[in-house]
Parts: sequence; structure tokens; C-alpha cells
Amino acid sequence: MGGPERPPTPWRASRPGGAVALLYTRAVRRYHVLGVPLRTGSLYPGSENDAQAYRDVGLVARLQRAGRGVVDGGDVAIPSYLPHHAIPPIRSWPGPRIAWDCVGERVAPLLAQPGAVPLLVGCDCSIVVGTTQALLRSAVPDLHVIYVDGDFDDAAPQAGRCQSAAATAVWLLTHDSPFWSGPPLRPAQVSIVGWSIPSASGGQTRSMSLAELRGCGAREAARRILDAIPATAAILVHLDVDVLQKSEMPAAYFPHDDGLRLAELAELLQAILADPRIRLVEVSEYASLRDLEQRHVAALVDVLAGALPA
Repeated sequence: MGGPERPPTPWRASRPGGAVALLYTRAVRRYHVLGVPLRTGSLYPGSENDAQAYRDVGLVARLQRAGRGVVDGGDVAIPSYLPHHAIPPIRSWPGPRIAWDCVGERVAPLLAQPGAVPLLVGCDCSIVVGTTQALLRSAVPDLHVIYVDGDFDDAAPQAGRCQSAAATAVWLLTHDSPFWSGPPLRPAQVSIVGWSIPSASGGQTRSMSLAELRGCGAREAARRILDAIPATAAILVHLDVDVLQKSEMPAAYFPHDDGLRLAELAELLQAILADPRIRLVEVSEYASLRDLEQRHVAALVDVLAGALPA
């Protein structure tokens, strides 16, 4: 199960040179797998129980065999009566916000435990708003989101157009709006990694395109991304599986013709997730209805089992 628990505090204060600094100290990680059983932030319904596929192929058992501390926390309790409509500016509103609040309430106690790392599966990209909100309310001195995705997901809500909350996730994270309680992150606190479809709103977030990532290699890309994040920051890692090319992951909700190969993604995640500042990991936009034999979710579990450190 990953060895005995140790009681180090993940954040501690010191006073070098008279100034207060917050230093991160490593705690033994224990992953809490949480399913998010409603794709209320996505464009189309029909894939509301994707987390079960991860369990069917043995996500928890695979992590245990790899020596990781892991607990299956079940599914986040989300109401079944959430609205489904196509009224601008955000489809199915306020369903996404209700789901974000449910997720935030579920992960909040875990974020208070040294070494506990929530691992969310079965979600859509909009869930990053809820997990960011939860982290901002916890005792972290700073927050940075590493958003590994084939898209920017930064489309601004528009009164004349209905869009999914997933398509607006990064815009919502970085702007004041009535759609969540914020406060928004500065663009410099979000890094978009692996995109092949450019920004919809000309946002100022940090970014590394698919071409740039391949140009320097996955491990060097991870080093550059992590080096640009303050040492005192907590990190949320968001993975949309559509960062993979369609030939490797046809079960992505919106598959991309161009993208990373599974081996490239594994190398990138191994380097990023080894960082002790990681506080939460979420894997989004896998569509189980496109993977009836569960071959592709099994490949994702292989990547996670190899990339998530003890």
C-alpha cells in the first residue's frame, strides 16, 4: 500500500533573513481515487459513468501493485436532477457549478491531510474550476495549474452562443465572472501544455504547444514548466486525454488527429508528477462509450501507474 504513514506537515514557515518563506516538505503520498459521475460541463450527454471503466480495468489494484498508497473513495455525490439545456452562454447551467461545489466539498477534507492527493477520474474539463476553488480555500500559499490538453479551453462566455462549460474552463479560471466564486487566478498561474488548437481568446496564460514540447522533448518540457513555477506553489495537474493523438486515444471525448503518443505522455507525466508540490491530479474527457472493450482506458491506467510516484 505504499509503506507506513509519516506525519510531516506539507507546508511549514521559516524566517530566512527576517522574511517569512513557505517551504514545501515531502510527505508520503496517498492517492484518493474519486469518480465524478456526471459530465454536466460537456457538450453532449451520454458518458455519465466513465469512472467505472477505470475501476473495471483495476486502477486501484494497479497502483497498489506498483507500491503506491491508494484508497478508492468512491464517486462524488452529485445530484441526478441537474438541468440539461442549450441556453446561452453556458449549456446546462447551473449544473456545472453545482457539480464543482460538490467536488470541492468532497476534496476539501483530503486537502487538509498531509500527503493526501485526490485523483479524480471520469470528469470533464470544467471540473478544474471546482478543484481550483477547493485548493484556493485550503491552506496553500499559492496555486499553479498545469493544464495538459490538446486545446486551450479559454473560450469566453457569449450571450449569443451556447458553449459547454468545458470549453470555457481556462477563461473562467482567469477572469472575474458571476459563474464561480473565485478569486480568479492570474494568467501566469496557469500553464497550457501540449495544445495543437490555439487560444480562442488570445489569453495570456503560459503555454507550450505540441510542437514546442516535441522540439525539446518531454522531460525537458516538464523541467521548463516546473522551473517557471514558484517553489512555494501548490500544483494542480489537469490532464485531458485529447492531448493524445486520435490513433492512440480514439476514446477521447473530442479526439485530435495530432497529439502526443502514449509513450510521450508517460514520459511527460513521470517528470511532472514527481514534483513534491503536486496536490491534486485529475484525468478528464475519456469517453467510455467509445471504448466498449476498455482497451484504451487500460492504456491510460498503465500510464498513470507508471507516472504517479509514491
